[in-house]
Amino acid sequence: MKKKAPSIQQIFSQANKLMFALAIIPLLISILLYSRQLFIYQRTVANIQEANAIAAKVDDTVLEEMWDVVTGQIPLKQYSKNSIVDELREDIFHIQENINTKGERSILDVALRIIDSLESYQEDILTNLSKENSYEKNKEVMVQVESVTQLLSDILQEFVRIEINLASQKNTEMIQSLMILSVVELMIVVGIIYFVRKNRRFLNERIQEPLNNLIHMSNELAKGHLGYRLALPQTPELSSLTESLNKMADDLTQLLEENALKQYHLAQSEVRVLQAQITPHFVYNSLDAIVSLIEQEQYEKAKEMTFALSDFFRISLSKGKDWISVDTEIKHIQDYLVILQIRYGEMLQFQIDVPDSLRNYQILKMILQPLVENAVYHGVKFNRRVGLIQVTLEEEESNLIFTVADNGIGIQPEQLEEIQEELAKGVDSDFSTGYGLYNVNKRLLLYYGSQAGIRLESHYRKGTTIRVTVPKRQEG
Repeated sequence: MKKKAPSIQQIFSQANKLMFALAIIPLLISILLYSRQLFIYQRTVANIQEANAIAAKVDDTVLEEMWDVVTGQIPLKQYSKNSIVDELREDIFHIQENINTKGERSILDVALRIIDSLESYQEDILTNLSKENSYEKNKEVMVQVESVTQLLSDILQEFVRIEINLASQKNTEMIQSLMILSVVELMIVVGIIYFVRKNRRFLNERIQEPLNNLIHMSNELAKGHLGYRLALPQTPELSSLTESLNKMADDLTQLLEENALKQYHLAQSEVRVLQAQITPHFVYNSLDAIVSLIEQEQYEKAKEMTFALSDFFRISLSKGKDWISVDTEIKHIQDYLVILQIRYGEMLQFQIDVPDSLRNYQILKMILQPLVENAVYHGVKFNRRVGLIQVTLEEEESNLIFTVADNGIGIQPEQLEEIQEELAKGVDSDFSTGYGLYNVNKRLLLYYGSQAGIRLESHYRKGTTIRVTVPKRQEG
């Protein structure tokens, strides 16, 4: 079974516990080590002081008190109750409670045996005091007492020397312990630095990077890159958040796809309606012109106009197709201009310049006819000179650029500004006036999106130029 990844709270809890342990353990070790060494050192110093006190008592008090007893200055009963020998033994016993080494015990055992000898001599003195001629006998005993006392003093000094050596040893051990502890502390500091760096990498991998990825994903989604997705991180909270964000993006993508499909079908229906609005008045005028030509017995022109009108409708219908070749679209406007030229006579001229290499590209049908119609009815129709319509096509990288120019009346600056503002509205353009231009603009946006566009230039009393840019599109 896969081990469950720790949560953010658990990650920080574990990191805090480890940092606390790394901080408190060296402190506890230091306190324990130094307390033990200091206690042993202080106990050794106390033993030295007490041994020196006992040695001083031996040197200054033992012989003096025994001589006082021998000479009768201290009553026998009083001395028996407060024997100096008993005090020395108690002092040695007290020191024995504070020693640990075998050498210390051995030297104190010797001191106790000497005190036992001293006690034996003391009993001899007390025994002699109860007999005659005790002073002479006790003088002999005191010679032995002096010798034993000196030996006891030397033994105590030897004990002091041993304790001094122990104290020096403990001091050396404390210095060594300090050095070892310093090394340990240094190792712990290195360990903490290593852990901090490792923990930083761990936190960066488990928390910071997933958060940065989430921020980046949010920015990408905000920019419209709805296909952006993230792999689920190991941290439960961030994994849940990432999963929710991925699901939200999936849902949003699905909704947009459904909405786009609805918009496409709506656009298809709307385009059919827009196409139906283009030709009615032109049909009426053309039929009236044909009737007029027949009445004037101009049968050849009536025949030419009828064939042009028939071809015009054939291309307009295009068997229900939305896309036709550039060549077909040019034929469509050529039929249209032929019909108008028959109606207006020499007052209307046109020129069409389209390279053969560009005629096989596919374009949305009927995007030029409404613009040519505008050039005629809103441009050259108001001229007193011969009207000229020029249609050209050129390529620019991946785009085709159609140009429809006329030498008509042009557009006044105020009206031109209004038209430009209306064109900028795109699919929300108002069709109440000049619907041909706005119709084409809207159809371009519905089919090509932002890749297509119309640019309008006009100078009052000089003429108008319209440039239509569409992406190149091959057949199929």
